[in-house]
Amino acid sequence: MSFFAELKRRDVIRVGIAYVVGGWILVEAADILLPTFGAPDWAMRAVILTLIAGLPVALIVAWMFELTPEGIKRDDHEDTPEEARFKARTDRKVDVMIMVALGLAVAYFVAEKIWMSDLVRGDQMRSIVVLPFSDMSPQRDQEYFAEGLTVELLNMLSRSTDLKVTGKTSAFQFKNHEGDFRDIGRALDVGTILEGSVRAVDNNMRISTQLIDAQEGHTLWSANFDRQLTNIFQVQDEISRAVVEQLQAQLLDEETESEVREVVADAYRAYQQGSYLQSRVTVDSQNQAIDYFNQARMADPNYPDPLVGLANANMMLSLNLAAMDRELGIQRATGFIDEALKLDPEQPKAYVARALIKQIVSSDYTGAEIDLKRALDTDPNFVDALRRLGTIYGRFGRYDEAMESFQKIVDRDPLNHLTYSNYSLNALAAGKVELAEEMIQKVLEFRPESGFANYQYAKVLLAQDKVDEAREANARETIPIWQTIGDGMIACKAGENEKAYEIAESLVEQREVFNASEIYGLCGDTDKVFELLEKAAESRDPALIEMKLSWQLAYLRDDPRWQAILQKVGLPI
Repeated sequence: MSFFAELKRRDVIRVGIAYVVGGWILVEAADILLPTFGAPDWAMRAVILTLIAGLPVALIVAWMFELTPEGIKRDDHEDTPEEARFKARTDRKVDVMIMVALGLAVAYFVAEKIWMSDLVRGDQMRSIVVLPFSDMSPQRDQEYFAEGLTVELLNMLSRSTDLKVTGKTSAFQFKNHEGDFRDIGRALDVGTILEGSVRAVDNNMRISTQLIDAQEGHTLWSANFDRQLTNIFQVQDEISRAVVEQLQAQLLDEETESEVREVVADAYRAYQQGSYLQSRVTVDSQNQAIDYFNQARMADPNYPDPLVGLANANMMLSLNLAAMDRELGIQRATGFIDEALKLDPEQPKAYVARALIKQIVSSDYTGAEIDLKRALDTDPNFVDALRRLGTIYGRFGRYDEAMESFQKIVDRDPLNHLTYSNYSLNALAAGKVELAEEMIQKVLEFRPESGFANYQYAKVLLAQDKVDEAREANARETIPIWQTIGDGMIACKAGENEKAYEIAESLVEQREVFNASEIYGLCGDTDKVFELLEKAAESRDPALIEMKLSWQLAYLRDDPRWQAILQKVGLPI
């Protein structure tokens, strides 16, 4: 008998294979369990060395001894018929065990070493959320600066790299997060997290950053930047390039040199203070923001961002808060935008602001669309531009294009509840009821108390003739006027026309003429619908701009009277 045949007869080869497979499984288990129990670094080396040393012992034992029906005995070189049958059965069982172990090992290798490796996780690893930086200044009075830096970094990464960057609305929901970073990764479906802190005193600043693997929870890279505030744009560029390098992403313009632009420290600080206040929609905060923007403008006349801030603040005061003459506010805003674009012809925020003026003042929707697309040429992921472009598309009845814009937003800003509401509104107007329900359910999942959401959900349910469920949903609406309109629609669908008409007339008295017409539309009183629409058109009811988004009146879109109203409002037929 040859030596190899003897090895097979004594099961030395089979024992060797089983030992190696079992040893590999033990090493993988130790790799997971030892760190969990705080074992020292040498413990893993000890496990591996012990297993290596045990291999020759196992092979020698297999050579010298054999397993028989009577137990383990020294090999006598001959097998009785009974021993041969016993060995055959045992060998088959061992072979099955080895194959099962090998199958599990291969499955683990594919899942852990290939599927979860950077080779496959590459796309996920190149998705990132920039968490709001924390204020570590001595007086804790630099929150505006920390938030401003966060937004600047977020925009820079989104604009100049191929990374998928989570939007501000979703990112800022995790401000001051103290839990497991992996929870953020799961919630936002991102592979990496950039977080840090800011310590600013006078013209000096220290920015501490770290890049975290959102799945494993460990740090991939960290660095401190001690700089003068005048070099803030250089620091932002350095951080962005470091992130790109760590994630093996790409700069969209490889030829771009590092940012060399400087800003006057007082101008940058004043601009960030103004931006922080501008996010609070009150008359006092807008006026305070204007003061800071003017300070920034005087400190650095070549800095375009404060000019856009001034334009937006004046529009907010004149159009939204009615605290300034409308014509004066628009005139001032237009002048500031023109100045900003002279300093920076590619300033996306300026184009978005100008688009709003064209849309509101002259109903120049085509011009507004051009400006918004110009902003997106510079920053394809600019949420404000995508949102306003989607809004224009929806009002024009271009529902698919509107939903495409909103989809781009939620792909990067998955907790942006307002976008899901707009998405649902367009889907319902387009007759895509299931999609409309899916989108509004997202809002109710994230913000169940959100205004308009339960009213919109009630409309979606009414579109499916689910009157009782719609009644329950509308009862949860937090904004009284929407709840009242919803009650009128539900009354129509429930056959309670007298109640519906009573609600509709009360809305007419409140100058909610268009919404009253929607109730009459659901009740089937077409003549009354057009009577109210004519009245709304004569009084220039701004709600008529939503005509094409009205699910309740969708059945009238081919009526010549409907098309005549569209022409009066300035909407395309």
